[in-house]
Amino acid sequence: METEANKVFKIGWGKKEALYPPDQVFIRSDFQFLLTIGGNLAEDDIEYKKLMTLLKSIGETDFFVVENIGETTGANKKVPYIGKFSTKSDFQYFQSVGKIFDPIFGWTTSHFFVFGNNENWGIYICEWPAINIIGCNRKYVNAFKDVFRIEGKGYEQLKEYISNEFNEKPELTRTLLENYRLEN
Repeated sequence: METEANKVFKIGWGKKEALYPPDQVFIRSDFQFLLTIGGNLAEDDIEYKKLMTLLKSIGETDFFVVENIGETTGANKKVPYIGKFSTKSDFQYFQSVGKIFDPIFGWTTSHFFVFGNNENWGIYICEWPAINIIGCNRKYVNAFKDVFRIEGKGYEQLKEYISNEFNEKPELTRTLLENYRLEN
């Protein structure tokens, strides 16, 4: 699993410093990037089913969720959450694991890397701002856009939200746009 993750993301396994957006967390320079609202991998059962169908179509039988921890998260953790999920799983199961991980809220207050054995895609679940960044090769772009109902690269749909999140630091918006090539 660590090998697969390192083919997609810059993960600081066991290091104090972790990368977070607006920094570039993906290592694949050939990736296209899309944005969705974050806080969870999928908004509902329908979106989760569509995502599982997509993952199965690109050869995944399982996918992994790994917490991105470092001193900047405020978490005093030494070991990140690492979960393995079947692409046969349903949204309720995924949510129930989130409640075990974080009994009060479920999948909140942390950033997560989501990936599989196919190194041509990855999703970064970002807590601040609460967005998901999808990185994938060109042939998967339209499939991910369909799953998450993304128009363009997704930035225009979230422009106001991201601007409000980075309200006093517009340079963070500029860095996000540059690092993820989000402007048309």
